Amino acid sequence: MENDATTPSMEPAHNTALAEVMRFLHIVWMRRMLLLLCVTVVGGLGAAYYTTATRKYESSAEVLILQTPGSKGDKNDQSQFLIQSQLPTWQKVITSDDVLEMAAKKIPAKFRGDLKTIPRDKWAAILRGSLTVTLTRQANVINVRCIWNDPATAQFIVTAVVDSYLKYMDETNRSTSREMLATLTKDKKEVEQQLDEKESRLNQLKSNLGLFLSSGNNQNGGHDDHLLVERARKLNTALSEAKQKTAEAYNFYNSVNYAVRNGGDIHQYLSQAADGIGSKFLEKEIGLGDGDNYTLVRFEQQLSDDRAALQTLLLKLGPAHPDVVTLQGKITSTEQYLANRNVQTAERLKQMRTSELAPRLLQMAQQRYMQAQGHEQSLTRQFDHANTEALTMNGKLADIERLESDVKRQRSYSDLILDRMRDLDMGADNGLRIRVMSPAKVSPKPVAPKLSLIGMISLVLGVGFGVVVIYVLDAVDDRFKSPDELQWQLGLPVLSMIRQMPQLPGNGIDTIVTFAKPDSIESECFRTLRSAITFCQGDTQRIVVTSTEPGDGKTTTLANLAVAFAQAKKKTLLIDADLRRPGMTQLLELKGPRGLSQVLRDTQPVVESCLENIFHIGVENLDVMPSGPRPANPSELLSTERFNDIIAWAETVYDQILIDAPPILAVTDPAIIGRIVDGAMVVIRPDKNRRKMVVRAIESFRSTGVRVLGIAVNHLADSMSNEYGYGYGYGYGYGYGHDEAPEVGQDADETPSRSFEADDEDDAPVSYRRAA
Repeated sequence: MENDATTPSMEPAHNTALAEVMRFLHIVWMRRMLLLLCVTVVGGLGAAYYTTATRKYESSAEVLILQTPGSKGDKNDQSQFLIQSQLPTWQKVITSDDVLEMAAKKIPAKFRGDLKTIPRDKWAAILRGSLTVTLTRQANVINVRCIWNDPATAQFIVTAVVDSYLKYMDETNRSTSREMLATLTKDKKEVEQQLDEKESRLNQLKSNLGLFLSSGNNQNGGHDDHLLVERARKLNTALSEAKQKTAEAYNFYNSVNYAVRNGGDIHQYLSQAADGIGSKFLEKEIGLGDGDNYTLVRFEQQLSDDRAALQTLLLKLGPAHPDVVTLQGKITSTEQYLANRNVQTAERLKQMRTSELAPRLLQMAQQRYMQAQGHEQSLTRQFDHANTEALTMNGKLADIERLESDVKRQRSYSDLILDRMRDLDMGADNGLRIRVMSPAKVSPKPVAPKLSLIGMISLVLGVGFGVVVIYVLDAVDDRFKSPDELQWQLGLPVLSMIRQMPQLPGNGIDTIVTFAKPDSIESECFRTLRSAITFCQGDTQRIVVTSTEPGDGKTTTLANLAVAFAQAKKKTLLIDADLRRPGMTQLLELKGPRGLSQVLRDTQPVVESCLENIFHIGVENLDVMPSGPRPANPSELLSTERFNDIIAWAETVYDQILIDAPPILAVTDPAIIGRIVDGAMVVIRPDKNRRKMVVRAIESFRSTGVRVLGIAVNHLADSMSNEYGYGYGYGYGYGYGHDEAPEVGQDADETPSRSFEADDEDDAPVSYRRAA
């Protein structure tokens, strides 16, 4: 009859990550003194480092960058965007070799300290390593910090670096302005020289013709009204404007080219290019074409029409009317689309990097200059043609008018050059104002080493090192450390804990502690085990006892448990089903031709055969069926229906049936027996059994559907008492083997057994009688 394979109520947790973590945390708790030692050692090293480490001091300064009021920015937002885009460049300039070398030269001998032993060409690198430059973007502030061994030196280095940076920026901007001023001054001299020559010639021609310098005099009979003269005059005016634009385009191209070659700010020229081809370029870059402009105009017109229609509807209908609500939603969607389009356009313009704008802006400036030059050349040709025709009629008058136009044009060009020179002179700082907002100060409080940081690092490293050590020890010593760990790993209750006990003198039943010393404290653990089995859920009349490997003490534990059940007035049958190495038979000195193997092979009825092979060993209510002669096929015999009949007969006669089975990892006999009884109990020696072996043993039971009642922890030494939770008053349990005094708790099946023949009747013990 097969048992109910229902597992205990405790869920198995060994295959879950959480169970493994909880198991390891328990191991850490059990070895908490080792963890505390590791934390203490690492903490001591941290304290030593904090005591001996060189103190570091910090000093900082803040540099503010603003747009000058006279700079030509279209809007404040655009100026802010230009500054924001250039902040990373100015940040790198502070730690550049030029600035740091200038700062290193300013450090006096009393502040050099460690720098005295370092080559001078390495000072810039040392300063760069001690500096930290950060940005406060929304505030246009650059923060410069220095960490040094001396607070005064840190303050001086920050001051020297900031001063060198201001000087470097000023020299760079002024050098650019000076070069452009030199170019414009040269152009101005050439224009003034040409202007003087043309004015001199004009005065001479007018003097020869008797004309005043005023253009209103007319002594040649209304020549100002002549069509050719009027056309030449207009072309001359247009040509003058074209040349002015050409000059502007040329100056703009030179400025952009110089800024690109020298890494200057090109965003300030972007607004000057926002007309003509520049406007088309910007529209293309931010994603606006002719089709986009048409779409925007159409949406704006539709929005205006919808708003007018809404006002008309509101005069007739209420605000909650569906038509009004629909039209309002349409207006809102259109407004949102236009707003999002403007935001996207602005964001695209802000995201354009200098590396993208520079070559395109330079190309745009060049195209603008070439276009202006081409337009000027075209007007020049037209003017020359008209002028030739006018000169045919009145050459001298045309010469006068042309010279007057040239003089006017040259004067305009000269004024333009003067304006440009004035702008450069006023904006020599390139449109920027750089000021020290917060100067560096001496800070007497060290910033490193920080006690809190070192303490935290020491704690983390100490705990980490301790956990690693515990993990390594746990991996090396793969054994269970506590009952809690057993329950976590196996998902089974611990029924009893039996400590290591010395072997009793005598033979057979006299070596069983519950029989020889029933009132001793050592016997209490087996009565505890008996009670735990009795109170297990479900039927526990038929129990098989096994272990993971030989020598775990299962036979000794089962013999004491059988005596404990008999002492509780329960009629108990103890069956030695270990047909390979019958440790129970040897322990009780029942070796002979009678036993379980004889019953399994007998042809008599089960009842008669059992009665002939059961012995009474002198303990009231306890009968024993030894293993009998060793068969050649133990597993096949145990798998027969006759073994089921034996158990069925026994449960009608006895209150408790206890079966001793071989180790579960060695053979399949325990699983065969487990499927026909009420449950199995596994005996474990934590000082001997490896965790993986125990887990594999329990898994083999579960995989075959055997109900595991729990585990009995055997052979606990005194050194393990604290770990396994006893050591109070009187200890619980023991374990010992038969005929092996040094290894108490070891099964008798580990001792050499004498071979015998099945018909060796003389080997039957004479001190015991057969149970009737």
